Amino acid sequence: MPLNEWIAQYGALVVFLNVLGASLGMPIPVIPTLIAVGASYAVGATGAEQIALRLLFILSVAVLAGALADLLWFRGGRRYGARTLGAVCSLTLSRDACVSKTEKFFGLWGVRLLIVARFIPGLSLVAVPLCGAMAVPLRTFLWYDSAGLALWAACGLMLGACFATKIQMLLHALSAAGAQALAVAAAILLLSMIYRYARHTHLAKVARQARQEQR
Repeated sequence: MPLNEWIAQYGALVVFLNVLGASLGMPIPVIPTLIAVGASYAVGATGAEQIALRLLFILSVAVLAGALADLLWFRGGRRYGARTLGAVCSLTLSRDACVSKTEKFFGLWGVRLLIVARFIPGLSLVAVPLCGAMAVPLRTFLWYDSAGLALWAACGLMLGACFATKIQMLLHALSAAGAQALAVAAAILLLSMIYRYARHTHLAKVARQARQEQR
């Protein structure tokens, strides 16, 4: 099955799993997936109304996946407070700076921070449990979190729809290259994720050692 047809058929499931995993903290790139799915759904539609309906469906899937994952972090922040925030910030290079910067942003913007948090790498993962720790009402949290998810996902989908023809040409080229090319691309992506994780772990370890020496 050609790559573009595969994306058109399983795009909703791919977006759901992709957004869910990334929202839980996995180092998974989401925007390229949204762009590819947006392009495939736009090309396969017969008119502007059908394009809008298809993209709205994928947008709803992305918001649902992100909200489900964020609810887990929110509940963790509500129940365990600083421990959950500390656990999330331990994924960054500087735990103390992560906590202080996020609290500073939250003090300035409040729960409205969730609207733009997805556009700043790592911020949403910390802002969500902080909302729970700060006793933000669940309804308020869901409203702003869903608004932020929708804005973020819509940007990726619209980019795909606007450049659908060129993206489809790229997908066709990848399909024509055969399974070997796809395997190489998947291997490169996997190695990139492993490298990022290993580099992040190493730098975090160095930062912890530096803090211990300063004490």
